[in-house]
Amino acid sequence: MGCMQKEGVPFSGYPELRRLMETGEPVCVTFEIEERNAKEELRGEVPASGTVSVQGTVPFQEAEPREKIAGKGSEELPEKSGFLFCELVQKARMGKKFRISGQGCSPGDYVLGFSEKSPAEYYLKSGRYRNMQAAEKAALSLPRLKRKFCSIVIEPLSLNRGNFDVLILFLKPEKAMRIVQANAYSEGKRTVTDTMGAASICGDCTVLALEQGMGLSFGCKGSRKHSKYEDFEVPLGIAFEKVEEIEEGLSKLPETTQ
Repeated sequence: MGCMQKEGVPFSGYPELRRLMETGEPVCVTFEIEERNAKEELRGEVPASGTVSVQGTVPFQEAEPREKIAGKGSEELPEKSGFLFCELVQKARMGKKFRISGQGCSPGDYVLGFSEKSPAEYYLKSGRYRNMQAAEKAALSLPRLKRKFCSIVIEPLSLNRGNFDVLILFLKPEKAMRIVQANAYSEGKRTVTDTMGAASICGDCTVLALEQGMGLSFGCKGSRKHSKYEDFEVPLGIAFEKVEEIEEGLSKLPETTQ
């Protein structure tokens, strides 16, 4: 990943990407692969009472409702959140920070690798597909996280220390257009959109962004219903490895009205 910041110091980069968000902040999603990483980051941030003890430190928010997850040789594993992944991303957009080992959406569990259970039956019962064959095909087409991880950190960019896996933004179409243009700035390449109106935040903007560098979505029924981002907003995810390229492209592009 990119340049690590001094411990305890929030990251302040990517001003071009930051200013595209009109409400809230871009959200960093990090898949932590070792339990010790979580323990080390928590140490010094959250005192036993759960209150802020040092100026400038921010406690992790409890992902209520929650369920304790047990693990071998660890008493400090994060908790499984009863909130949906997309809800946690929205809360992080507004300034909160979470570390979780699970979330409350069954298709999200399948996409993020928490479960092997296909959401096909759930999709059929929801009325989104004509028959089981269509629902199963839809479920099979969902992107799925291939990497192994211990926990997921979801936080606003202002609390991140310069090291994450995916950056998620919620944008008006004109602002999303500028990211597409920035993606084409250096090599003139087209941005291919791959979506079907399902598993938007977890699938299109997180897992697909990790695999393809960027994931532009129109949202999904679940994320729009439960996390309530605006009707005029489109979610977009950018893999860490591509963020610098997009930031540079944004800094060079002419303004839309010029």
